[in-house]
Amino acid sequence: MRVLPLRPILFALAAFAAVLIYLIWWVSYAGIHYIPRYSLRPPGASGEVQGTSVRLLSMIRSDQLAPVEGGQPGIPEPGAVWIVAELEAVRHDPTKEFLCGTELIGPEQRLWSTASVRVTRSTPSCPLDLSVGQPVRFESIFMVPARYVDQLSGIALRDDSTAARTPVIRPSF
Repeated sequence: MRVLPLRPILFALAAFAAVLIYLIWWVSYAGIHYIPRYSLRPPGASGEVQGTSVRLLSMIRSDQLAPVEGGQPGIPEPGAVWIVAELEAVRHDPTKEFLCGTELIGPEQRLWSTASVRVTRSTPSCPLDLSVGQPVRFESIFMVPARYVDQLSGIALRDDSTAARTPVIRPSF
């Protein structure tokens, strides 16, 4: 009986193990970094977040924000415009608290948070005390560079308490 050469067999097994480890690492990396984190909803559809369904009623571009009682309008920074998003929320689950995590999502997953505006508006900003089953309208205002206005995807409803994909809602056209 002939003895098998041990050194070439161990070398082949080591090379196979190295390739297998590399493939497992690459599949894990690709699964984490290349799966989109957002779930784009059809126009007019609502997104469910924190026991509340939220629907985007309108998204309007404006060069200035007119206050309710007159006075000085809100002017954005040079090269930027206001995006006023009117939303409607209905709370379904009384055990969960709606935290108003809205962000505007643009090209290449750029995000803009809600701007702090010193202009009194007729529609209030996001209320934190939603009654169960009662629809509430509110608006979120964002300041966006004018070059990205035609490339906006919608409003991302952020929920840091879950690993689920973030719903992105769009207005019905």
